[in-house]
Amino acid sequence: MVVLFGAGATRAAFVDQAPAPPIDADFLEVAARFKGRGTGRLAKQVTNDVFSLYRRIAGVGLEAYYRDIETRLELGKFAKPRHKPKNWKLRTEQLDELVRRVLIHTTCSMEEGAATPRTSWIHEAILERVKSKDTLITFNYDTVIEESIPRSSSLWAPRDGYGLYVTGLTHNWAKKWLSTHDMDETARSKIKLLKLHGSINWRLNINNQVSLKQRPYVVRARKGAPVFEKVAIVGPGWHKPVNRNPYRQVWKQTRDALDRCTTLAIIGYSLPETDLVAQALFLEVVRERAAAKQFFRELHIADVSESVINRVLDLFMPALGPHGLIYRYSSAEELARTWSPKTTGREVRMGAS
Repeated sequence: MVVLFGAGATRAAFVDQAPAPPIDADFLEVAARFKGRGTGRLAKQVTNDVFSLYRRIAGVGLEAYYRDIETRLELGKFAKPRHKPKNWKLRTEQLDELVRRVLIHTTCSMEEGAATPRTSWIHEAILERVKSKDTLITFNYDTVIEESIPRSSSLWAPRDGYGLYVTGLTHNWAKKWLSTHDMDETARSKIKLLKLHGSINWRLNINNQVSLKQRPYVVRARKGAPVFEKVAIVGPGWHKPVNRNPYRQVWKQTRDALDRCTTLAIIGYSLPETDLVAQALFLEVVRERAAAKQFFRELHIADVSESVINRVLDLFMPALGPHGLIYRYSSAEELARTWSPKTTGREVRMGAS
C-alpha cells in the first residue's frame, strides 16, 4: 500500500484550532494573523510585496506568488531591468522562512515561549493500519506524520525511514523522538516515509546529505527582526530541483513504490497544476500500469472538495482497469474513522452500470 498525504491532511488534523494550517489558497491570510517572534514582521513584509505586485492580497495563492517571483529571479539573471530592480532572491528567501514559521505556528503549541509539536489523531488512526513494506508519501514540509506515529509502533525510525542515509541522530529532535518510541539510534524502519519536497526538520550538508536538525521548531527574533533558519525544502514554484540529491533518491523510490503497490490512498492532495513534475510522475505510472495491465486493486480518495476527488479519479482511472475499486471519503476525518478491512467509504466497482 502507498498512502499519499497532501496539505489538506495536515489542515484536517488541526481544523478545530484557529488558525488552522493553511492550504495554498489562504496561506497569506493565515500568515498575517501571527504576531511576535518576528513572524508578524516577516508576514507584513511579504504581504506588502504581494500587494505591490498584484495590488491585492485576497485570492493570491502561495504557489502563484512563488512562481511569479521565481520566474522574475530567473529572468533577471540574463535580462536585468534598467531601472528600480527588485531583489527577487530575497523575496524567495523571505517566503521560504514564512512558510516554515507558519507551519510551526499552526502544528505546534506555542505556549510559554516554547514550540511543542502536536500530534494528529487522524494520522495516528491511519498509521495504525499501515503494515511492513508499505510506503508513506508526502509533499508536505511539516512533521505531523513523524510526530503522530503511534508510540507503540516500531515500523518507522529516522535512521533510514526517509529512504535516505541521514545524520543528526544524536541531535535533540531525533533523540527525543527515539526516546518516546522506546528505540535507539540503530533502529531500522520497516516502512518508508518519502518527503518529496523536503522537510522543516532537514538541513543539507555540503554533500547534499540530510542532517536532522537539532531544534526544528525554533521561531525566534533578534531586536524584533526574524532570524532565518536553514532548512531543506523545495519551494512551491515551477522550478523544482528534484533531479538532484537528496530529492532524486526520494523521487526514485516513490516511482518504484507507485509502480508496485496494489492499493493507493490519496488524502487531502489537490493535484496542483503548478506541480508539473508530480503530474508527470503520476501520468507515467498510470500509463505504464495501464499498458502492462498491472492495475490497482483499490484507490482511496479523501478530500473535502468533490471536484478534487473527480480530478484525481480522472487521472488514475486508466490504472484501475475494469475491476478496480474506488473508495471516496468526504474528508480525512471520515477516512480515519471508517478505514479498515471491513468498513470503508462509498464503494464503486469500475465498469458497473
